[in-house]
Amino acid sequence: MKNVFQVAALTVLFCLFTYSGYSQNETAAVAPAKATAVVDAPVAQSANKPLIITLKNSAEKPVAIFAGPKEEIKDPRITVVGGSSKNTLYLKENDAVCLMTSDKHPVACTIIKPGATMVEINVSANAISSK
Repeated sequence: MKNVFQVAALTVLFCLFTYSGYSQNETAAVAPAKATAVVDAPVAQSANKPLIITLKNSAEKPVAIFAGPKEEIKDPRITVVGGSSKNTLYLKENDAVCLMTSDKHPVACTIIKPGATMVEINVSANAISSK
């Protein structure tokens, strides 16, 4: 009986992740910054510079993630990324990328630091790191 329950639970979770992947197939997009030129003004460095990040999912199963500003983690937009895949995220410096549960709770997070180019999910799908 215990094995039947485990198989049923795994089937439900697989269907949930598959359905979520079709219904919320979006990535965090960054609109290009509008340039405003001021004559004789020094060029200021942007605190939230747009970055293109490669997300590598080393786990063999689909994983739900949140990618965006840390403030939006309370009501996250979840994206499901396929197992053993590489994806592109369009983020800003100091944004967060988090592994999420099906009920929208974070499991693990990483903050995108200046100069980061890659985010990797480990084989067990329980940790995430940025490089």
